[in-house]
Amino acid sequence: MNTLCEGLRRTGADAVGFNWFQSYLDYPGSAVFQTDAYEMMGLLDYVRRKECLFHFHNGNSLMVNNEDLPLLDAAGYPMVMHHWGSDVRSASLSRKLNPYPLPAGYLTDQEIHERLKRLSASISHAIVQDAELYPHVKDYYRHVHILPLAVDVRRYRPNYPRADMQRLRIVHAPTRPAFKGTSYVEAAIADLKRKHPVEYVRIQNMSHQEAIRLYAEADLIIDQLLCGTYGMLAVEAMAMGKPVVAYIREDVRRSLPPSLPIIQAAPETILAVLKQIASQPEQLRHIGKASRDYVRQRHDVSAVIPQLLAIYKQL
Repeated sequence: MNTLCEGLRRTGADAVGFNWFQSYLDYPGSAVFQTDAYEMMGLLDYVRRKECLFHFHNGNSLMVNNEDLPLLDAAGYPMVMHHWGSDVRSASLSRKLNPYPLPAGYLTDQEIHERLKRLSASISHAIVQDAELYPHVKDYYRHVHILPLAVDVRRYRPNYPRADMQRLRIVHAPTRPAFKGTSYVEAAIADLKRKHPVEYVRIQNMSHQEAIRLYAEADLIIDQLLCGTYGMLAVEAMAMGKPVVAYIREDVRRSLPPSLPIIQAAPETILAVLKQIASQPEQLRHIGKASRDYVRQRHDVSAVIPQLLAIYKQL
């Protein structure tokens, strides 16, 4: 959210974000105010006196149970809802689309259905990051837009894998280990260590700044093996010139540019993939450079903001 707001400000827009979901990740940002649900409710009267466009995130709005949305809709304010994953990813549809079972999210399928019906009654436009999430919202909103994840590549100094590495340094950062497939990752690495010199770092329960410092020291970053797409960890890692391993579902892969540099792996293939990488580590530097190029073209804020403005024009 901060990246999008800062990017919008560069175009001359008066963009500001409000975040009431606090976490240990402690994301930095100059364009987002840290607040709470009570203060957000108090903002409603103020913003209704302005000419605002509302870009909501994660199924949330200014009031609990989205009670503000019918009021804003009746007043003619343009609105878009940006969904990010577990807020809309139902278990029933995931079982149909994904060969690997995902752990239960924080909402039941019925809660997701009722929430999406409530949101789409007032909001016609939704944003998702890619084709993996698209099926979960397409039957609710009149318009669903795909907007790639955004990073400011200038803030990520490239640190490509070492050409003369003696020990392969692998980093994995699961915020939700069961969702990321961490058990498969760590079983494969334990096996890999029997024949290859490997250093494994698991990043968990630390701030975003601390995590970025450890990403910079990695030769290889493993994102997720179950969901079928890649997330912000992968984008940030590639921006730093790091090769990334992830499972990309076939239908999702077809919707992405052919230049996608992510090394494909699934629970049943992760060990073989890591063995091949460990046997030919010299390839990692080339993949790292291709990864940064890919992020610059698809995910840099300078490439994403024009797409976001085009969406805004349709509201």
